[in-house]
Amino acid sequence: MRLMVFSDVHANLEALRAVLRDAKKRQVNRSIFLGDLVGYGPYPNECVELMRSLKNCRCLAGNHDVAALWETSPYGMSSSAKKAILWTMDQLSDDNKKYLESLPDRLDIADMTFVHANPYNPRGWRYVLDKKYALRSFAATRCRTLFIGHSHRPLLITKKYFFSIDLRAISGSVKIEMKDNKRRIVNCGSVGQPRDRDPRSCYLIYDSRTQMLEFYRVSYGLEKTARAIKAADLPVSLGRRLLKGT
Repeated sequence: MRLMVFSDVHANLEALRAVLRDAKKRQVNRSIFLGDLVGYGPYPNECVELMRSLKNCRCLAGNHDVAALWETSPYGMSSSAKKAILWTMDQLSDDNKKYLESLPDRLDIADMTFVHANPYNPRGWRYVLDKKYALRSFAATRCRTLFIGHSHRPLLITKKYFFSIDLRAISGSVKIEMKDNKRRIVNCGSVGQPRDRDPRSCYLIYDSRTQMLEFYRVSYGLEKTARAIKAADLPVSLGRRLLKGT
């Protein structure tokens, strides 16, 4: 099986379309989306509707998704994130709100677990970016591989090491063999708002037959999305972030 894992679209339709096109030509069988369909970007309904139309795709809830439903307060977010969520609340159709309400916090499939932020407190939304939270995540699961998003940075974590997956210097992919029995936490990066100084969308494919992780970067219409952010009267800083990948 070739499984696509992707996260953090953030209402960036151009990025989502580009990633789905790229994954299609790589013969993906199934896909799992790790949350944050909305927030920040100018196309919340379009992104939810496109995700709803996908076959063999399972989706999780992210913190921006639940904030857009008032299940958590957007007032604890940054100023730009809060403004985008309040705008998103007014944009979402009733059907798309119901879809977001239906999304689970966690999936367990075979020897894999999938969450948006972390498995020990899924709606606490803590980032797994240091050893303390990595060890808590390992302790809260029995899986061999834990897939996460939320930080918008592609990472590979073992109990001893953190590895940033840096594709900035190359145009192809990074492939990592997983044939040993080590437990790993894998962050698939972000489709719609990367924060590792590479503005291209990021996603991964896990090939269960070869036991390989394949990280891919995909170019898309950055400028078009930035213009749409401005036209929607969303904070212009959100468009600048896309162009810089920060």
